[in-house]
Amino acid sequence: MIPVIDLSEVRRYPNDATLVKSLDTALTQTGFCYLKNHGIAPEMIAAAQAAALHFFSLSEKFKSQYDIAKAPRHSGYVGFSENGMYADEAMRLYEAYDIGLELPAQDKDFLEGNIFYGPNTWPDLLGFKRAVYSYYEAISFLAKLLTHTIEAALDLRFNTLTNMMRKPTAQLRLIHYPENQVACREAHSHSMMGAHTDYEFFTLLYQTMPGLQTVNVKGEWLDAPPLPDTLVMNVGDMAEVISGGRYRSNPHRVLNTGKERFSMPFFAAFDYQSEIRPMVATSRHGLPSLIAGEHLLQQVSQDFSYLRMNIQEKDTAQGLAVLPEAELLQAKQMRNPFLKGKTTWIN
Repeated sequence: MIPVIDLSEVRRYPNDATLVKSLDTALTQTGFCYLKNHGIAPEMIAAAQAAALHFFSLSEKFKSQYDIAKAPRHSGYVGFSENGMYADEAMRLYEAYDIGLELPAQDKDFLEGNIFYGPNTWPDLLGFKRAVYSYYEAISFLAKLLTHTIEAALDLRFNTLTNMMRKPTAQLRLIHYPENQVACREAHSHSMMGAHTDYEFFTLLYQTMPGLQTVNVKGEWLDAPPLPDTLVMNVGDMAEVISGGRYRSNPHRVLNTGKERFSMPFFAAFDYQSEIRPMVATSRHGLPSLIAGEHLLQQVSQDFSYLRMNIQEKDTAQGLAVLPEAELLQAKQMRNPFLKGKTTWIN
């Protein structure tokens, strides 16, 4: 069963002892939890959802103007035709819109070609940017408060982790799963988003309909349907490293129920160059240290064909062998150590 955590005190006392203990227990035992009394106004959530669904209701011709593959940074529209590299994603059926921290065109990292920094791509729609970015800022603030709670849970000095979030690569994704007539509970043939871990620190998710599943401690799939007035929180790869394996980056997926579904995952993350390493004494042997942005870029390439093409073009230019797609798929999966041993692809 996925626990429910009360965040009533998080805005005044993010290191409140009761909150710290309950969140630490949830993240240790399941890696997933629901958050109630999180403090983000329902009206703000509704406004962001309405703006997104209005955009998704428009023509493909209009939406394709903002194709993420054509954008100067990793921000924009992700169409139905985009294919991720997940072994169980046999029937991908969703569209999305991605944004990150809004930065000026003069940003140094953007000018140097870092795809996670710079100006976002915004559609020419009245109110879209204001509604969506207001939510981004609100959920970012909540994420920093929860980071303070995690610092206390891991006995880290206050600001140890938030000091690594001064220019975060945190992303907000707006996802639309359309109504369809092929609902099926067999994940190997009808998983709309394949089994994966989240690559960042942790995720805060708003969702409107069932479909989300996570893996419990026995390696069994567990439904995580929406609960009224809550967000879902789940551990990402970087939290697993920092906690020395105390927290578990849980595989999760989205099955097709046949019904329209909307979700807004926010991926709390660190600055691109942050060194992510075990920070607690009980570190599990073998957990890798990594650079936050490098891990994110390596793993997010599983989701975007334009990034895979960029990688292959660079390999070709350097005279390196280019793998066929099937072999590339296998290689990519093997490169994510956080999936190993947690679940089978098809079960």
